[in-house]
Amino acid sequence: MPPFFYIRHNNYMKDYSNYISIIGAGIGGLALGNILKKNDIPCVIFEKSEKISEYEAGISISPNGLKVLEKLDLDERFKEVSAQPGYAVFHSNNEIITEISSNVVTSLRKNLHNILLENYLALDGEILFNHELVDLDLTDKNIYFSNNIKSNVNHVAACDGIRSICQKKLSTSNSKPEYSGYSVWRTIMPSHQKKINFHLGSNFHVVSYPVDQNKISLIAAIKDKNKFNESWKEKGSLEDLFSTIPSSIIDMYPTIKDSNEIYKWGVYIRPKIESLYNNNITFIGDSAHPIVPFLGQGGCLALEDAYIFGNLLNKYKNNFNKAQNKYQQVRIKRIKSINNQSLNQAKLNHLSNPLLIFVRNMLMKYTNVILSRTKNIWSYDISKIKDL
Repeated sequence: MPPFFYIRHNNYMKDYSNYISIIGAGIGGLALGNILKKNDIPCVIFEKSEKISEYEAGISISPNGLKVLEKLDLDERFKEVSAQPGYAVFHSNNEIITEISSNVVTSLRKNLHNILLENYLALDGEILFNHELVDLDLTDKNIYFSNNIKSNVNHVAACDGIRSICQKKLSTSNSKPEYSGYSVWRTIMPSHQKKINFHLGSNFHVVSYPVDQNKISLIAAIKDKNKFNESWKEKGSLEDLFSTIPSSIIDMYPTIKDSNEIYKWGVYIRPKIESLYNNNITFIGDSAHPIVPFLGQGGCLALEDAYIFGNLLNKYKNNFNKAQNKYQQVRIKRIKSINNQSLNQAKLNHLSNPLLIFVRNMLMKYTNVILSRTKNIWSYDISKIKDL
C-alpha cells in the first residue's frame, strides 16, 4: 500500500514509517537509493531543490568507484558518456616530470547524476523534490521540511553534503566544517585534450582532464588564507585566477579566456571524523567525511559508502544497529586514511622549497611512488569485503 497524507498539528504528514528516508539526491543518495531498490528495501529520497541540476563540473571516478557502478550494472553506460584518458602527465616548472598510466574515467558530474537518477526511477524509486529538511525528531522518527510537511520514517540516511542539516541538528562533535586553507577554481572549456595534465607549482596546482571528446575540466587549487565561500554556484573571477596562476600555464588553455562559466569555492573539511552514525541516522559521503579533492576520491567514497551500507541493511534485514556498527567498522579506517593522504597530497603538490621540489620530482620520475599510492586506493574492491 502506498504512503498516504494526513493532517496533524497543522502539518501535512506523510507516512513513510516502513521506509529508509534518504536526505539528498547527490551521488551518494542516488547510489544508495539504487542499492536499496535492488534489494527490495523500501526507500524514498527527499531533495531540497525543485529538480536535480548539477552545475557543469567535472568528476573523475577511479577503479574503486567504478566497481560500485559495475555492481549496479551502470559502469558501461557511464563510460559511454565519459572519457578514458589512459595516461596522466605531471609537470613542474613547465617541464614534464613523468607520465604514468591511469585507468580512471573522467566525465561531467551531471552525467553520473543522470544515470543514477534514471536507473533509480526505472526501479520505481520515489523521489520528492522541494523537500528541504529543517528538523528531526529521532525519538518519534519524524523529519520536518520547509514546505510544512513532516514524515514519519524508519531510518534516516543523511546524504545532504558538507553543509548537512542532519549533522547540524544533531550537534555532533564533528558537525561543523572547517576551512582547509585551500580555494579552488573550476571551469569546463572546449578542447580536444586526451590525457590528464597535472601542473605543480609553489602554493598552487592545476589539473585538467577530458570530460568528452570536445571539452575538458580545468581545476586550479591554491593555498589561500582568505576563507572563500563553500559554494559550487558562486562565480569566480578570471582576473583573480590569472593573477595567481603563471601565464605560462594559462596560455596552454587559450579557450579559458573566453569562459563566462568559472567558479571558485573554499574547500572545507571535518577534521575529526569519529563516527559515521548517530542514533537513528547514518551518514553517507560528504555529510560524514568531506575531504580535500586532491586525490579525486570524494565521489568514489560516497559510492563506496552507499554500496556498503545499503548491502549491510539487506544482510541484517534492516537491523539498523547491527548495520551501523558494521558500517563503522568497515569504513572508518579507510576514510581516515584517504582524508590524511589527500591533505598530504596537497602539501606535496604545493611545495615551494627548491630542494624539496627537486627531491619530489626525482622520486616521481625514477620510482613507482605515484603508482603505489594510487594502487593502494584504487585496488579497494567492495565485492571482496567480508560479511556483505
